[in-house]
Amino acid sequence: MLLEKSTNLSSLNIINLPDTPGGRLKLSRLKKGMTQVELSNATGISVTAIRQLEKDKSKATLPSLRKLSKALGVSNAYLGCFEKLPEDTLGQKIRKARLYHGFNQKEFAKVLGVVEKTVRKWESDIHKPINIHSENLQHFLKIIKT
Repeated sequence: MLLEKSTNLSSLNIINLPDTPGGRLKLSRLKKGMTQVELSNATGISVTAIRQLEKDKSKATLPSLRKLSKALGVSNAYLGCFEKLPEDTLGQKIRKARLYHGFNQKEFAKVLGVVEKTVRKWESDIHKPINIHSENLQHFLKIIKT
């Protein structure tokens, strides 16, 4: 069960919010005691966009997710529901680890010293990383290992 702020700002009522990025965004905002307008001012993301995100009518970009998570004091991984992503293949694990760390493909490629196309091919399971890149990836993959 997730919480929603009632009209009385000092009390919180338990309601059913979906365990989705939008539900988690709304819950985090309410727990922080922020209105959509306040969150908009804190992040530079429009109120309309925040409403759409909370209703799961749109999906936040990684830069927006980073702004939202910083303003709300929660992780990118939590807001993005990244724990729900599959990790059956190496490509899926690489994508999940990249998202957990808050990188888009271009940023991740730069950190790893490869071109963006290489990251796309890894995540699509078209190519596998060579040994030198596998070693670098292990640092990032640790976050999803149980």
